[in-house]
Amino acid sequence: MKLTIHRRTHQIGGCVTEIESNGFRVFIDFDEELPGALTNDLNPITGLTSGDVARSALFITHYHGDHIGKICDANPELPIYAGETATEIFKTLENRLSYIPDPIESAKRKQIVERIKTIRPFHALQEIKVGEICVTPLLVDHSAFDAYMFIVEAENIRILHTGDFRGHGFRSKGLLPTLRKYATDIDFIISEGTNISKPDAALKSEHLLQKDFEGYFRKYKYNFVLVSSTNIDRLFSLYHAAKFAQRCFVCDGYQAGILRYVSSRHKQFTPFYDIDFDQKSNPAGRFFDLKRRGKEPLTFDGRLKSYLDRYGFCMPIRSTDLFKSITDEYHKSDESKVYYSMWNGYLDNTKTAFNKSLYDFIMPYNPVYLHTSGHTGAEKLAAVFDTVKPKQGIIPIHTEHPEAFKKKFPDYCVILLKDKEVFEVKGVMRLG
Repeated sequence: MKLTIHRRTHQIGGCVTEIESNGFRVFIDFDEELPGALTNDLNPITGLTSGDVARSALFITHYHGDHIGKICDANPELPIYAGETATEIFKTLENRLSYIPDPIESAKRKQIVERIKTIRPFHALQEIKVGEICVTPLLVDHSAFDAYMFIVEAENIRILHTGDFRGHGFRSKGLLPTLRKYATDIDFIISEGTNISKPDAALKSEHLLQKDFEGYFRKYKYNFVLVSSTNIDRLFSLYHAAKFAQRCFVCDGYQAGILRYVSSRHKQFTPFYDIDFDQKSNPAGRFFDLKRRGKEPLTFDGRLKSYLDRYGFCMPIRSTDLFKSITDEYHKSDESKVYYSMWNGYLDNTKTAFNKSLYDFIMPYNPVYLHTSGHTGAEKLAAVFDTVKPKQGIIPIHTEHPEAFKKKFPDYCVILLKDKEVFEVKGVMRLG
């Protein structure tokens, strides 16, 4: 077996992992680089972008652009696998972006939508065979909904690829029990390390973050939250925080469509995803799907405005003109508050990922920063490693500080690879 990290052994985002066994190839993620990242163009990759793909497959851990963004660069005949709900969310996002005014960007998004239609959806624990390689997805918690780790097995060797995950989300309690049951006899862990050098104290749980929002919503009547529309758990959390605070929840049709889809497919597993879209018994805490009229900005009109002015509301917003006029109108009130619930690096002009248009939109509102990372910290990484107990080693990816793994986890063999380096994977003798 051969293992190659084609990109991002020493940087966050843009990872491409290849595991090859006797001519069969499994690739995990094929990604756009993060905004501002140093460009590292890939050479043609046999089985992914060039050559015969009949013995290859691409597996996507989740729908963030730095993990799925380059699927159109893959050979059109290459089979691509992703989670069923994740695929639908990504298609909804890209379909919306395909209508933006920029003709070049719009054409790119339409191409992505067509490629998404060819994705083969999988479910957790479904074994997928690529020749003699077996891939098993394990559901994990991340800021992208329906995210997965993968167990990849061939030649009597078992590898766990973590993808992106965290231990402080709403569904994180299932992480270690899942690993104990299914991630057994693991030889190598290919592990993300986004927050390896950050203090764990900075990783507030999603439960506590929801409580913070609820407290603000009780204090302020009109609440606008700038948040990613694909951060599904955060949107559901805002809905519950508003309901507990006796505020209405208002969103546009795009966000409402995503919430309805996720709720319809997952509310049977937990009431967290159960939204009463037609609830009328409780005047405060109702859900409203705000319809857009043509290309006009969103507004509250007539009876709806009177209703929301009376009971107050929480409204997720995006940094576009669609939301600006309504946010401006209510921001004049002392009873209004605006929140920023995304990574703060986008607002830091000292960082390469600085987003000026986002900064110019949100900063005049003097927003309250309420956010937590979608990535795990060192403490939960240690718990994962101690649960799985990899027999041969840990390979860091998706991190700016891979060398920190050696300092944090001295009891394990940490293997530091370079981009495009081919690593010969050898099995160990197993009893029985």
